[in-house]
Amino acid sequence: MSRLELSSTKVFRSQRYPSVQAIVEVDRDANRSLADKAGDLILGKIISGEFAAGHRLKSTELSEQLGMSRTPVTKAMAKLSSEGILAQPNNLQAIVTPEACEWLVQTHELRQLLEPAAAERAAGNVPDDVLDDLRTLARDAEESGGQLWEEAAKYFDFALHLSLADYCGNVPIKVSIRRCWKFKMLSYDLSEGCRSSLLQEYEQHLAILSAIARGHGKRARKEMANHLQAASVERFSERVI
Repeated sequence: MSRLELSSTKVFRSQRYPSVQAIVEVDRDANRSLADKAGDLILGKIISGEFAAGHRLKSTELSEQLGMSRTPVTKAMAKLSSEGILAQPNNLQAIVTPEACEWLVQTHELRQLLEPAAAERAAGNVPDDVLDDLRTLARDAEESGGQLWEEAAKYFDFALHLSLADYCGNVPIKVSIRRCWKFKMLSYDLSEGCRSSLLQEYEQHLAILSAIARGHGKRARKEMANHLQAASVERFSERVI
């Protein structure tokens, strides 16, 4: 596959990094159903405060608000109920649970438990082609400018974390981390792309990548733990990390 130059196209192209593209984009929009997208929109309204704890949700009203048919909205509500974001006692109207408003914060807390261990286990086990693509992506994120830099830095964020999940050697940890990261795009959407923290996080990601590439497991664990702790302290808002 030919390498595409970011500087000449001025458009971010994930095809430039085929090994990590296969890791990152397996759960992206092309593979997501309308019900998945409806679920994100509903959760976004909960996190933003539009739907407070105890708020009753009707599928007919939600369908109108979201511009969707009732079928994907009903499926989304059922999935959110199974996750504890909504409650539907005795199959009555769905109610926003008290924990739902803290969903992104609590998801981040789960990441703090899982990802340092995943980083330590992945150190020295990530294939060379994936490491090469991560290094190229990191370099492009550093050398690009403006919106292109932001896109590259955000993709680097996803690519690094999901690569470590994939190569940590523990399937339940991998699945759990990937599930957490399905909510990361929602965090980006609710935080204006996390622009204020992109540069600092980029530097932290470089430190993690360096430890992983050198096979330094304990250092990788420490760098990941520091990275996630910094994100929890310097969050975009009370409910968005």
